[in-house]
Amino acid sequence: MDLLIRAGRNDHKLLAQLCAPAAAGLWAARPVPMTGVVVDAHVAAERSLLRETADAAGLPFLVDPTTTLLTDEQVPGKGWAALPFATPTKLQPSDLSTERAQLDLIDRCLAFQRSQGATILIPPYLYVDRRNSAWLDVNQALLEQTGRYLRREGIDLPVAPVFAASLHQFGPKAHWAAGLDRFLSATEDLNTRFVALSLSWSSPRKANYDAVALLAASTHHAADSRRLVSWRQGLYGAALTGTGAAGYETGPGHAEAVHYPELAAGRRPPKKSVKKKTGGAEHNVFLAAFSRSVDIDVARPLLEHHLLRGRLVCPDPGCCHDGATSMIESWREHAVRARHRHLVEIERMPTSPGWRLNKTARDAEEAAIQARAANEVLTQRRITWQFPEETFRHLARVADDLRGNLNRQAA
Repeated sequence: MDLLIRAGRNDHKLLAQLCAPAAAGLWAARPVPMTGVVVDAHVAAERSLLRETADAAGLPFLVDPTTTLLTDEQVPGKGWAALPFATPTKLQPSDLSTERAQLDLIDRCLAFQRSQGATILIPPYLYVDRRNSAWLDVNQALLEQTGRYLRREGIDLPVAPVFAASLHQFGPKAHWAAGLDRFLSATEDLNTRFVALSLSWSSPRKANYDAVALLAASTHHAADSRRLVSWRQGLYGAALTGTGAAGYETGPGHAEAVHYPELAAGRRPPKKSVKKKTGGAEHNVFLAAFSRSVDIDVARPLLEHHLLRGRLVCPDPGCCHDGATSMIESWREHAVRARHRHLVEIERMPTSPGWRLNKTARDAEEAAIQARAANEVLTQRRITWQFPEETFRHLARVADDLRGNLNRQAA
């Protein structure tokens, strides 16, 4: 089962530490707790050490072109906009409607990935926010043209196509045929390692039943015909393995979710009249009971609480030998190892979907119980942030409903 870690520019030391035994050629009882490394294209250009570390450890290395940014304005000459296939100006579907324009983007995009040492290629892709958007046809054409390009150029590297789309527009069953199914069909002639499903909505951390149901059902449907990895899905990635996903991709304690419109908006040139806010460095702590990371100011009082501490502290001495202290100080490493440990538990279960969906449901029910207790502690500490108790209950209900559907179909 795959755990792909999206390494940021400040994660080079973390990656080196996690990969150290494999990179040194030493046998180790504790395996490398990931199956691949993903980096954003501009990070790959800035941090070659990430590629070198992945290569030394024998891990697949993927360079995400993040071409969804083509549909919005970017800061000229900086970061992503400075890459050879990028542009700071906002493109319209008509700009990529011709075969020549599509092939030019594909050539520049894949050539860049290969120059950065990518061992699995990601075809250029756009985020599709509406079912009637012209970007849907452009996205499909880019995928089909990529297949022809790779065959013509004799490039035999495996590929990981990304379907990035609005959850509420493309998640309903009635719209699978025109969106998700059409995309999946276009991957048949590719040397596909896996298909990355990246369904996006505005409030992933506090989702209602409808959003969780759409996410689970569409993942189950897609995984029925392709090897599927949930992309940018740290919040629900582990749960989605119960619906058939072969794994998921996430950041190590950060970048656990994405809303593509917000991702693009955050990179727009700042207005002169608005000063950019500055703050401290990000510091989160992964809490396995909730399968997500929270800010240290939320995690610390919970880990200090005499009752919650025993439920939330990492039980693996090989990961966190000093318990809560290690979780806080080595928060990135703990996040990766804890996620890997959970996936190993799932992988050891019977492959029957019913078993894994039942585990997903029971884990979510337990998360809801722990969320209520945690929220009481946070309220007592006058911390306004709260865990989404109802979202965990929705997840449990969706897993049970999906398991019930599978049982009825089998009968």
